[in-house]
Amino acid sequence: MTARRVFLGFFGLFAATIAFAILGTLSLFIGPVRDFFMPYYESLVAAPTWTYMALLPVITLALYWETLGPWKSVLFLLAASLIGAGSELLGTNTGIPFAPYSYTDRLGPKILGDVPYFIPTSWYALSLLSYDLGGRLRVGVAGRAIATAVLMIVWDVSLDPAMNQGGGTFVFWDYPGGGPYFGMPWVNWYGWFVTSILIALAFEVLGGMRPAPDKLTLKWAEPVYALNVLFPISICLLYGLPVAGVIGLVTLAASLALIRWRWPHSRTSGLEADRPVLV
Repeated sequence: MTARRVFLGFFGLFAATIAFAILGTLSLFIGPVRDFFMPYYESLVAAPTWTYMALLPVITLALYWETLGPWKSVLFLLAASLIGAGSELLGTNTGIPFAPYSYTDRLGPKILGDVPYFIPTSWYALSLLSYDLGGRLRVGVAGRAIATAVLMIVWDVSLDPAMNQGGGTFVFWDYPGGGPYFGMPWVNWYGWFVTSILIALAFEVLGGMRPAPDKLTLKWAEPVYALNVLFPISICLLYGLPVAGVIGLVTLAASLALIRWRWPHSRTSGLEADRPVLV
């Protein structure tokens, strides 16, 4: 079985999980349906959330498996997950670099009782997608690291409002001091920026990756990234946070438009992506 088939299989399940979550939420606007499912509401929210978090790193790993090869794929997974875990453990215990915050029990068991096990691998999954897309801007090593961090923050533009407020229903993490951006302090994005840059530089130290080196990543990196950003956007729109959802849509559209402008191969058959790109 090729990496492409594995990727497409898991991506189909991934997309179905997101669709289930969105459609299930929409169904709650129908009175009789809401009344019937309300006793099972917590389980119906937890199941797709945990499935989404579990599939996230698997999809990224399969997407880049042939591009990076087995050895580098595992190293990238370990490096990004360790940096993400270290940053999160530091943050939950000291408030540095994200500001004081804590995770609720909604994402399951936690590392050292502080950080859910799903979180470090989610850093890997979105960081590698952002690293690939950031490389398509053709701005050099330092520029690529910064672009990676910016694309990660674009994800968080809607993710944080969705997860720390959840429309007042479900809260996955909490800032006890609050903050001006839908309950989040601005300094949190500094933490995202620093952590993402460290992960991007770790990828470089481990050998890096040419942007969009094969047809699979050329075709699917943008849709996978976009789907991940659109999921929290939909949560914001469905749970009474329309401004956060619109901000997320605008930043996502602007980011993808810039990538398409700087990387015209995204609009071709993918054959040109096999040629070296000078950055």
